[in-house]
Amino acid sequence: MAEMISLEAAADLELDRARLSPHGRSARALLHDGRLRHTLIALLDGQALGDHPKPEAATLHVLSGAMIVRADEGETRVETGQLVALPGPRHDVTAVGESVAILTTIAG
Repeated sequence: MAEMISLEAAADLELDRARLSPHGRSARALLHDGRLRHTLIALLDGQALGDHPKPEAATLHVLSGAMIVRADEGETRVETGQLVALPGPRHDVTAVGESVAILTTIAG
């Protein structure tokens, strides 16, 4: 039987963990399928992941709040319900309000 995850419950739990974290963020693996990885990320307002390299392929699906994605070519605001391919070779993600997103990557 396929593994099913309640995204609403998982997002609420991850936001609670972010609120308790001194860094104002929390993340956990949701699903792995071969090289495909889905990670749930919760960030409090103004918190960032910091500049980091892009994996082979990566998308960000914002479930709640909004996130600003910054790269050399500029910045993009990603709102609730929007999906974006993350730019490379490096980027940064910052929360606008309390925000939760699914990061989907292909692991190397």
